[in-house]
Amino acid sequence: MPKSLLLTFIIVLGAACKGLTQHMPGVAMGNFAGTQALYHNPAFVADSRYSVYVNFVGSQFYTGNNHVKYAAPFSFLSLITNTVDDQYRTERGVLRFPRAYLTERLNGNSKYINAGGDTRLPSIMFNILKGRAGIGIATRARYILNASQLTEPMARLISKTAQLEELQGQTFQNQSGQLHFNGLGEIALTFGGIALDNETEFIKVGFTVKRLIGLYNAHAIVESSSYDLQPDQAYENRRQFINVQEANVKYAITRDEGFQNIKPSPAWLLGGAPPGSGWGFDIGAVYEYRPNINKYTYTEKGERKRDASKNKYLYRVAVSLTDIGRVHFKNPSYILQQETRTVNKEFRYDSFQKLEGSEGLFNAINSSLDGGAPIAPNFKSGLPMAFQASVDYHVKEKIYVSGLWVQNLISQGAFGMKAESYIGVTPRIEHKWYELSVPVSLMNRYRSPAIGLVGRAGPLWIGTDHLTGLLNIGNPKAFNLYFGLSAGLFRRSPESPNQCWPREDSWLRRIFTKR
Repeated sequence: MPKSLLLTFIIVLGAACKGLTQHMPGVAMGNFAGTQALYHNPAFVADSRYSVYVNFVGSQFYTGNNHVKYAAPFSFLSLITNTVDDQYRTERGVLRFPRAYLTERLNGNSKYINAGGDTRLPSIMFNILKGRAGIGIATRARYILNASQLTEPMARLISKTAQLEELQGQTFQNQSGQLHFNGLGEIALTFGGIALDNETEFIKVGFTVKRLIGLYNAHAIVESSSYDLQPDQAYENRRQFINVQEANVKYAITRDEGFQNIKPSPAWLLGGAPPGSGWGFDIGAVYEYRPNINKYTYTEKGERKRDASKNKYLYRVAVSLTDIGRVHFKNPSYILQQETRTVNKEFRYDSFQKLEGSEGLFNAINSSLDGGAPIAPNFKSGLPMAFQASVDYHVKEKIYVSGLWVQNLISQGAFGMKAESYIGVTPRIEHKWYELSVPVSLMNRYRSPAIGLVGRAGPLWIGTDHLTGLLNIGNPKAFNLYFGLSAGLFRRSPESPNQCWPREDSWLRRIFTKR
């Protein structure tokens, strides 16, 4: 299946698919993160430093695996910015990327691939009830690729193709693995409020309800299958074809019209018109220890109030469950699904040329396996549910240190999406107009140590959790990058309850004051 394998290869590299690391610790842990923090814990919608916060646009990219390392002579940053030197291009300017640029780790273990990300569309968050509660409305598009439990020969076939001589001339038996790609639209409503404000102890809670629109799904589940690679005489043995000795496979794909026919109307969003739909939920709580609360307390008209413009905690602990739910794909107008058990079939190069969209790819696979007419579509793809916990410690003035742990809760054999497990510590300098943080972490299922750099200046934020991977230092197995544009109205500091009018520093008082 050269074309489909090539497509998967490109997605794995992250050139076309964008980052699943939803966590973004360099941005989400700060007190001026706004809606970016709600993806970590919905309770952050309450007692925010903003009265109103608006996210205009944002995006993140991620890819990680345990099979290949990026060993190209140019950085991943130059690859995604299209600034690779001309010596690595053809005369027409096309980038050369031989498979030798991917070095393999061969140990006989099963392999996995995680890639994906999201585009964060216009969103808003604001306080109500004098800051004791908050509401957030967020929209985003998500794209998630997971390949799991791949036997090593299958992973090598995906990354190196049938042209790798080491794979030729032998039979591979008991091959298995799963490949899932999901494209989702999401509209989320978040509500949170203060549950306890007992001077030094403070607790807020929140929850998010998400309407999920399944725009695209492609998956293949291979079990107990065997194949070998044979020379194709039609190409004078210069190409290989995959000789399928036995195949036990379930596969499905979405017609391209599934995401081309988007109609953002209430009937389309809440009905069964898209390829798939469903609901998701996040729940969370935040505890703050505030030993110096009197420093941020004042009395106005006999009522004790807090300074809403200041952070008051010495340390903060947050826990949450995110992405509880699933998407049900069942629209026969868009979904093509099949289940096949067969023997002695072939995947040849000619069968996968001049394909017309996703349906053309499905038909090429189906005809090669003699799968017959597609069956009635009906499957549910689970969301990448995760447990998230963080601690944030206020060292002094503008200096904070946070820790974040994210643990995937979906088993590798489950049907659906998987979150990226992560643990890290992030020191930062924080001000309402700027921020600089340096995440130090174990990402890629705790396999890849990384150090990042993230900055925020006014409305712009940009960063990476894997700076060495982005710059191609040490043949990395993971990359990520995130950036965005957002702004908000800060909550005001209290004025003196006993001040005179005009104010001491006003121009009117200065005019009538004897010098």
